[in-house]
Amino acid sequence: MKFKFNKHEVLDVVFRLTVVILTNISLSYVTIWFLEPAMLYGGGATGIAQLFYRLFAKLGFNKISLGWYIFIINIPIVLVGIKYVSPKFAIYSIIAVFVQTIATDLISFENSPFYDFYLALSKEVSETSHISYENWGVMLTLSICGGGLAGIASGIALRYGTSTGGLDVVAQALALKKNISIGIFTMVLNVLTAIIGGGVLQGVWVIALFTIIRMVLNSIVIDKIHTSYTYMSLYIFSNAAYDIAAEIMQELHRGCTYENVTGGYSGKQSIEVYCVLSKYEVDRAIKIIHKHDPHAFVTLTPVKRVTGNFLKKTIV
Repeated sequence: MKFKFNKHEVLDVVFRLTVVILTNISLSYVTIWFLEPAMLYGGGATGIAQLFYRLFAKLGFNKISLGWYIFIINIPIVLVGIKYVSPKFAIYSIIAVFVQTIATDLISFENSPFYDFYLALSKEVSETSHISYENWGVMLTLSICGGGLAGIASGIALRYGTSTGGLDVVAQALALKKNISIGIFTMVLNVLTAIIGGGVLQGVWVIALFTIIRMVLNSIVIDKIHTSYTYMSLYIFSNAAYDIAAEIMQELHRGCTYENVTGGYSGKQSIEVYCVLSKYEVDRAIKIIHKHDPHAFVTLTPVKRVTGNFLKKTIV
């Protein structure tokens, strides 16, 4: 059996794979260089993996690296992606997990700019179970930087239909099935990880506090960047209205409505096309419009909610 791929499809796959690799390597650096030195927890599966990694280390049973904990935690999550999101999204998630596992193992913790701070902080925590106010400023800085950078990486991955693995997959499934905000879902689970890991396991509630700050910032950044389930209505005025609507329905699989209108200035009869899209589809729609009529007049309006026969498609 022969598989034929056109140039556009090949370039699209290469682009998405590049996004997967770069965003997951970035997340690995954030975890090893920013979060671990401050004893903070990462988001999603990474945070859960850190929780188990530190728990078994405390019990003296730690035989594998953090990267492999990330890999093990992600196995059932990827299966959720295959069933409830899409096979392509799940494949990108599997690649993401492998990249994170390998990158986390290869990135040197000792080369972190904050490794000396980690040595001082770990000594202080082991001796006193407290963190001095002098170290709060550094921890706050690392939580803000870690949360912002991780949010950017995860948001970019989700925006382009790929994944950073972990709870991104579950969040996508809930966004599709229940219309739940990805940022809110991940924030709730991450806060629980922070409380259990920092407060209960390590007994240092300051770690939980700064982890929560990092996670809230991370969730806000993800929701600002990832816009696939924010809806937009398009009002298109063009002499090529029928051709534009036909291609939108064929390429984007979105319904269109026609309405006869009269230009107030010209007095000419025209056709208005109305359609509702996911925000990430708007650029493709604009290209279709300009292809048929470079001078078309288009207005875009945010749509707060959509009910009825509107398909919530996966990005890939």
